[in-house]
Amino acid sequence: MSDQKTQHEQLGGMLLKTFYHFISTVRIHKDNNQLVKDCVTNLNAIVSELSGNEELAIQIWRGRFHLQGEKLVYQRGTFHIINEMQEYFSKRELGGLCFLPSIKTALPEDLVLFIRLLDECIKHEDPPGWLDLQLEKNRFSWVEIFRKPDESQQNLGQNLKQDVDAESREHARHAYFLALDTVKDMAEKASKDNAGVRKARRLAQTIVDLASEDSSLMLRLASMKNYEDHTYIHSVNVGLLATCLGRHVGLSPVSLEYLAISALFHDLGKLEAADEIPLKQDELSTEEWGIVRRHPLISVRKILNLDIPHSLRSRIILGPFEHHLNPDLSGYPKTHFVRELSLFGKILRIADVYDALTSERIDNSSTLTPDEALRRMWSEKGRSFDTILLKNFINMMGIYPIGSIVELDGGEVGIVMDYPDESEKGLPVIMLIVDDGKGGKTQGELVDLATQGIDEKTPRRSIVRSIHFSQLGIDPSQFFQHEVGAYLNVGSHGTS
Repeated sequence: MSDQKTQHEQLGGMLLKTFYHFISTVRIHKDNNQLVKDCVTNLNAIVSELSGNEELAIQIWRGRFHLQGEKLVYQRGTFHIINEMQEYFSKRELGGLCFLPSIKTALPEDLVLFIRLLDECIKHEDPPGWLDLQLEKNRFSWVEIFRKPDESQQNLGQNLKQDVDAESREHARHAYFLALDTVKDMAEKASKDNAGVRKARRLAQTIVDLASEDSSLMLRLASMKNYEDHTYIHSVNVGLLATCLGRHVGLSPVSLEYLAISALFHDLGKLEAADEIPLKQDELSTEEWGIVRRHPLISVRKILNLDIPHSLRSRIILGPFEHHLNPDLSGYPKTHFVRELSLFGKILRIADVYDALTSERIDNSSTLTPDEALRRMWSEKGRSFDTILLKNFINMMGIYPIGSIVELDGGEVGIVMDYPDESEKGLPVIMLIVDDGKGGKTQGELVDLATQGIDEKTPRRSIVRSIHFSQLGIDPSQFFQHEVGAYLNVGSHGTS
């Protein structure tokens, strides 16, 4: 195993070295030069050896190159070149590249053109955006690019400045609405042959970056509910919750990307049904219930229609199929070939049920508060959910999950906004809700329960109970203005 890892690292260094020489060569020679032809041959050989029949991802994560999710250890002979390539990618705002198995059919002149485009993109205002357009224009479906993670997301620490924090929230808000657009777009395109997932993969990478650096912000976004656009928002919220849980249990960045895509696509089949079916106050008819029970299979069919590599499809398809199955395989759809649920299936099951239990319905009384939802789910541990994963989910969410409306012992009411101390999930930061003097409610002071009671001037305050949002006649999302802006105006946010 150790020898295989060493060989993997050596080949990774050779891949970057091959890129380095390829770029240098095309800068000074024409396409028909023998040195350029040799570079094409060398790149094909190293990619083939590293990937086999799978896709090959080379990414920069926390300042280091990762190959297929494994960190590359610097070798003496490639140290300088790796540093040069890291700077090269950084200047072009790129976080990496992914070569798909179809690269084997790419023409030599296309590989050379790709290197020239890669080199040229630095001249444009948005290098990754320009490069992506060129790849689509030239129909280079055998390669995908990763944007460089936002610097404000990579450097968030204990001493965050307010302006950096605001930039982070705006970046997350944009990602949330982009996710809504992407799910809607894929729901339409998945019914057609050869629909690609380039946009969804870029979005998944952004979600992973954000969840890894500021999971509280992601959980705030995932608390957004709107029954008028329920199914789309549900898919996005499940994507955020599942990615955060995957991070919490230690999945690699590459696995988190696959999990995010799987979660975003998990309800593609339900989108084929009328939007009002999951929201009806009356019981579903036999026909409607049949549509609901079939939607995991329809989701699988739609994913199979996508124009994506087999290696990616195999990683994202089980979760959507399994997300309504219990650990003993009861539930739906009935299956005779699954003997044990996949990790993705178990994670999506938890995220899906939690968001469904806490989502706003026309009948508000059917919606549980976040802490009520966690207690109900815990009562079904082992039977409906994987016990270890559910315990991790509850630890991640906290006693009163972000977005909960709570009453303090002094009678004040507020919304749980954050848990600054990851190890202490009983002492959140709470935004008090106060009268605005016009018959409505507005945001008041922020109260950090962890800092209460340290002296006589700041008496300790504690949470007495959670409150259902309908009792106050407010929408908690209106108090997340910095995170999601005009949330209810989903169609007017200007993303594409």
